[in-house]
Amino acid sequence: MAPKENHNHEFQQSREPPPPYYTPGTRGPRAPGIYPVYTQIPPIIQTGLFMPRVTTSMPVQTVCPYCGNHITTVTTPFPGLLTWLLCSGLFVFGCVLGCCLLPFCMQSLMDVTHSCPVCHHELFYYRRLGLGL
Repeated sequence: MAPKENHNHEFQQSREPPPPYYTPGTRGPRAPGIYPVYTQIPPIIQTGLFMPRVTTSMPVQTVCPYCGNHITTVTTPFPGLLTWLLCSGLFVFGCVLGCCLLPFCMQSLMDVTHSCPVCHHELFYYRRLGLGL
């Protein structure tokens, strides 16, 4: 808006605030200190028998339903059905001197529990065999 001229020939600035500044690529204002979170593939959350299942063993970003915080889950491996089946199979085929316990040492063969780092509630689980047991 153009400055206004009064009768004494002095210029007055208008008291309107300047238009908001948006950074390129954004559509609107953003609170300071809040940055968008980008993920490659959003995790698929399925409802299971007792708690929801998630389709990845990697930590995921979610909102904890117990404490309400925006968190990245903490993953904890635990022996599941696949671990026990492999241990039993190795025992049957002759690995009786402790080699049958190798599946318990490999985290890639174990099921995973996702929990909240703030309130420590279990949120999701990931089963290697995908069975609803």
